[in-house]
Amino acid sequence: MMMIYELQPGMFTLKKRKRNFRKLFLFRYFTDRALILFLAVLLLMLSLLFVTKAIAAEKDAPVKTVTSVCIQQGDSLWSIAESYYSPECGDFQDYISEIKRSNSLKGDTIHAGAYIIVPYYATEPQNGAEAETQMKK
Repeated sequence: MMMIYELQPGMFTLKKRKRNFRKLFLFRYFTDRALILFLAVLLLMLSLLFVTKAIAAEKDAPVKTVTSVCIQQGDSLWSIAESYYSPECGDFQDYISEIKRSNSLKGDTIHAGAYIIVPYYATEPQNGAEAETQMKK
């Protein structure tokens, strides 16, 4: 039996006869397919990992919501703003300006019994009754 040494592209093989060429071709064909499939699965898993992290980060981000507040006797725009202010709102003076703009107020004067809209940041959106109860605590 005569041994023929042949260098194949991509791998070293030792071929005995021409009859084994088909087995070698099929092995190389399925090996390439398996590598492509492995890389595709790896890429899919990595993309799912990054998408999951992005969704988790988006879930934890505070959401800007608004609530309606009934002005009580002795309340001022500043006292109401202090109740709902958080660092996400930015500068306190800008927060007061945003409340004024939301309610079309020209000055700092508000009247008891009236309602104003107050924006605030919450980790989860809430309905108005829950928000007012939680913020007054």
